[in-house]
Amino acid sequence: MKLTRRTLLSNSIGAFLASHGRLSLVKPVPSSTRSQSTPGNDFYLRLVKANDARIPGLIAAVNASNPRRTGIRRVASDLAGLIAAYCAPESSLFKAEALISPMEKASRVLLDAQYPDGTIDSGNLESPPDTGFVVEVVSTALAVLRRSDSPLVQKTKDNLGKFLLAAGEALATGGVHTPNHRWVVCSALAGVNALFPSSKYVNRINDWLGEGIDIDADGQFCERSTGTYSRVTDGALLTVARLLGRPELLEPVRKNLEMTIYYIHPDGEVETVGSRRQDQFMIRSASAYYLEYRYLAIKDRNRLFAGIVRSIEEKEGAESQLTASLINFLEDPLLKERLPESESLPSDYARFFSNSSLARIRRGQVSATIYGGSDWPLGVASGLASNPTFFTFRKGKAVLESVRMGASFFSKGHFRSKGLKVNGNQYFLRELLEVPYYQPLAKQERNPRGDYPLTQAEDRFWSKLNFPKRRMSNIKTLEQKVTITEKGGVFELDFDVTGPHGVPVTFELSFRRGGRLEGVRQAQPGVSFLTQSTAQYRVGEDSIEFGPGRADHERVNLEGASYTAHRGNLKTDGDCVYITGFTPFREKLTIK
Repeated sequence: MKLTRRTLLSNSIGAFLASHGRLSLVKPVPSSTRSQSTPGNDFYLRLVKANDARIPGLIAAVNASNPRRTGIRRVASDLAGLIAAYCAPESSLFKAEALISPMEKASRVLLDAQYPDGTIDSGNLESPPDTGFVVEVVSTALAVLRRSDSPLVQKTKDNLGKFLLAAGEALATGGVHTPNHRWVVCSALAGVNALFPSSKYVNRINDWLGEGIDIDADGQFCERSTGTYSRVTDGALLTVARLLGRPELLEPVRKNLEMTIYYIHPDGEVETVGSRRQDQFMIRSASAYYLEYRYLAIKDRNRLFAGIVRSIEEKEGAESQLTASLINFLEDPLLKERLPESESLPSDYARFFSNSSLARIRRGQVSATIYGGSDWPLGVASGLASNPTFFTFRKGKAVLESVRMGASFFSKGHFRSKGLKVNGNQYFLRELLEVPYYQPLAKQERNPRGDYPLTQAEDRFWSKLNFPKRRMSNIKTLEQKVTITEKGGVFELDFDVTGPHGVPVTFELSFRRGGRLEGVRQAQPGVSFLTQSTAQYRVGEDSIEFGPGRADHERVNLEGASYTAHRGNLKTDGDCVYITGFTPFREKLTIK
């Protein structure tokens, strides 16, 4: 008998199950009895094959599942992969009995992880919104499994139904703690309602939607999380629109997806520097938006969205990266339909997103971002401050991930511009720092016991000195300005730092690891100084040239302790090149 991929995969799973004392794999349903795929959905077939290939690993993971170690979201995702293989007519494991036991076990794990109120621990404890993330996956998987007429999957259906009904109670009454959680809860409730209709689910969805969608005129949601939570919000709103028949909810999704096009770098990465969440320091890909772009490309016949979808699908290994989306193709047949013709993606533009104080510039393979969005206080967004990176630049594979600036000025830390102004091809960033000294308290404010309220001195430190009641004097100021001029993909950064004489100033250029720096003096691994006119950073055939440089001091750490950080935890993880000087400091840096 000729060995096919399907036979080999079936045999490998059968051997795995047999070695664990499980039921042997039955003969898969012949392909002649299966429904034919919709024409034009080659990527769907690639997803089916990729999912088939990972089934032995999913079975092993389910059999060894420990939610406290691997996470309940992983269990839900693995279960969705098993259900997709079982229910996809094109799968080599379509209706394979060997999948029944792992599916039942995974569904039981989900039930066992629930608290009496229907919540689960998934990152946060007894968390309604984190339960919602899992429900989104489980409700989609159960919707697909319900279409199977096999009595063998009834136990899995029953378990998943119990899980969703209990979770629905938690979601219909529980709270949230971030903006996108509202829409995740709505999406999850819409999924439960599609399976077990109830007015209480719809009423709760209406309560959250009644607050209004947090999208600005640029198309940006309030968390500005282009790498993570914008996609989460887009997917959630799309689900509610689809399952509850509310097409008006697609409008903010379209608007955000249209904006995101201009955040995409030539290699498909998404700019995240302006995020108010943890992804501001992470590398993220446009492929995260794949399902949303594909759905609206087909529904709206949007040729630009289709171009993005194809650019994602054409990347090597895309089907393996996006295998989890197979369950969505099975749940919503629209995703299998043929894409419209593609429109070329924009590659020559300068766009200013005023609400985010962020500009994006593309000139072919050159992609740059200017960010001046320090409009939110320290300590928000999961304990994060606004990203002090104000400029990023890439040319092909050569990536300058961050340009930052700071001065040793009363421990005030990094330069964070108070907004971004644009005039033609010039971009203006500015921050004025003021640090006072404090006079004695007025007589009527004094306390003989010396016990005063704990208050903050600007944003630097706290002490029991009742600062608001004290008169300030001897105020010291430091003005930091950066003017960036773009000329055909070449950027000139003019720095102007003035204040008390002799304040150490440091500029950090952080390049993505994996390239080669030339023309710099290395002080220690990952730390170099630019002391000559120009230097280069090379990755293969691509290079970034920058300069001139100077190194008037090597006080890179703003506290003066070592080379390794601007006040410690905000240093980027890259190959860093420093340019240093003292106030008054005026320097022009060209990057091309």
